[in-house]
Amino acid sequence: MGGAHSLGQPVSRLRHYRRWTFARPRATSQLMIRALMLAVLGAAAFAAVYLLAAPDQPATVEAAPEPSITSTEAASIESVAPEALTFELRPGAEAVPHSEEASHAVRDVTPDYMTAGPKVTGTLARVVPPVEPSKARTERFFNAIVVSAGMIKVLGQEIHLAGIAAPEFDARCGEGPASWPCGRMARAALRGLLRGRAVECEIPAGADALPDPANCLVGGENISEWLVAQGWAKRSGEDFGAAEDSARQAKLGLWSDKRPDDQPSDVATSG
Repeated sequence: MGGAHSLGQPVSRLRHYRRWTFARPRATSQLMIRALMLAVLGAAAFAAVYLLAAPDQPATVEAAPEPSITSTEAASIESVAPEALTFELRPGAEAVPHSEEASHAVRDVTPDYMTAGPKVTGTLARVVPPVEPSKARTERFFNAIVVSAGMIKVLGQEIHLAGIAAPEFDARCGEGPASWPCGRMARAALRGLLRGRAVECEIPAGADALPDPANCLVGGENISEWLVAQGWAKRSGEDFGAAEDSARQAKLGLWSDKRPDDQPSDVATSG
């Protein structure tokens, strides 16, 4: 019995020690959680009391002090009469009457760390830059319609060819039974020259739109000069004199005594 008691006593002590060892951390953690909760509740209560007790005061923003002009500066500005201000106008600028000038004083607001600009001794005026006239240019047109030997239509606008006098579409040359439709044949010749190619017309300097009459080219060749050289038009100015003389001597087109043999016969009835 004595041995059993001596062996059972250390065992019971060991169990008691283990039980006490595991129970102590659990109790410590519970105490820490309670303390933390009390701290949070205390802080929340303090914040609520502070918000309820604090007076409502709007936030104020301090305005920057306005720069002031000393009495000496103001007296010197007021003493200057508008008529005493002299200045030199830039080319193209117009002087502004004193009645339209600004009545308030001009003060220098240049910061100290910057170099001040030149002082204004007169009224500033807006200078309108001169409008440069447009330069001579060439405009290209597609799908030109041949109205007659001396007229084409581009973009819905009828343009006469410059420097020539061409027959109208219904014009006839010759007399009696020997007359022939020179107007239709001249238009057919111009159609054959264009063949659906783009037409380039010259717009002179200063013009905003295509003039009428106009100098027009196709493939780099002047259309008016070509018509005169082929005898389908006569010159109406000083240009194309050599081309007209050559066509007259060769009796081409309008200079022929009869219908030209080199023109297809079906052109006469073409519309």
